Amino acid sequence: MTVARTTAFQVRTPAQAEALLDFTYGARLLEQFLHPRTPSQAAHALAEPANRIAYHVRKLADAGLLHVAGHQGKRVLYQVVAQTFHVPRALVRLDEPLTLIEPVMRDITTAYAHAVLEWQARRDPQSSVGDGSQLTVHLDGSGQEESFTQTPEGPYPPAMRIRTVHLTPEHYQQAQAALDGLLTDLASEDDTSSAKKSTFIVMGFSGALHDT
Repeated sequence: MTVARTTAFQVRTPAQAEALLDFTYGARLLEQFLHPRTPSQAAHALAEPANRIAYHVRKLADAGLLHVAGHQGKRVLYQVVAQTFHVPRALVRLDEPLTLIEPVMRDITTAYAHAVLEWQARRDPQSSVGDGSQLTVHLDGSGQEESFTQTPEGPYPPAMRIRTVHLTPEHYQQAQAALDGLLTDLASEDDTSSAKKSTFIVMGFSGALHDT
């Protein structure tokens, strides 16, 4: 099985940057094509409608980020043109950060709110404390802003953890690498009949939420 070429791809046009940096159907979808794959296979892996994935695959191919790697019967196999992409700062539209961030944050907020509502619908209002019917807010006593955690109990509880810490540049990179490694390990777990698709979102940035 062929793999994506290791030579980095230089993004040169606004269309390529926009397609690659689409949080929902950019790099996330391209990852499905590190090896030759059909759009329907990618749709199955992502548990999304085949016609929706096929539409975005065509957009990525038209932008030059996917290429035709062969055929499987009558179906076209696509593969990413590279595993690494370099995007010039001028094409990231740093002067318009909400253009990139706001849509995905809206999707994240909506999905998390639905998870909380689902958790609320599962709980028994007559049940006793400690059986999954309560939301736990833990204060760690560090005195740091946004250091609390919210952890509903019970199966598949939605959880929010916001922590502001002081890190050196080296420790910041180490923390990012450790979190990436944890998510990679989780993604490699074998599926079982009791497993349920779960989403973890890791964000890191310099500063605090309410810097003045």
